[in-house]
Amino acid sequence: MKKLVLIIAVLLSTYVSTAQNFDKYENMKDVKSMVVTSKMFKLLTKIDLDSNDPETQQYIDLIENLDNIKVFATESQSLRSQMKADVTSYLSSSSLDELMRFNDDGKSVKLYSKPGKNSDYVKEVFMFIDGIEDGKPMSVVVQIKGDLSLKQIGRLAEDLNITGADQLKKVSKSK
Repeated sequence: MKKLVLIIAVLLSTYVSTAQNFDKYENMKDVKSMVVTSKMFKLLTKIDLDSNDPETQQYIDLIENLDNIKVFATESQSLRSQMKADVTSYLSSSSLDELMRFNDDGKSVKLYSKPGKNSDYVKEVFMFIDGIEDGKPMSVVVQIKGDLSLKQIGRLAEDLNITGADQLKKVSKSK
């Protein structure tokens, strides 16, 4: 019985540490972070917007289905190495599918998703950018969770001024 409890505890601790891999960066020195929760998105839907406008209604539909957005960025070499290792670990233990990878102006961009209710939707979009940004070394993790339309996700990232939004916008245009 003790062995069974020990095995379950080890498995749970592995799961919890993997699930929280990136939250540890939130309060680290030399890391810029942004975390937006579903409560913020619910407040945004309360704003008096013209819902007769189809574009506005699509935006409302998108933000109503968001759970959270997390962005962590650093220029610190040691944290960049740690972040890269955490990304590798997260990707190997999650059920994310690679959407694309490319190099753009000194940056390596990798984009992944978790399938959603149909081929136009995903449960999670995960992006890792590593390289040179404005002449400085930079690593960025972007994680967006919810019931997400791929066609609208780039616009949301751009509207929220998320680091890497220009890369997500390129993906949205290709869909």
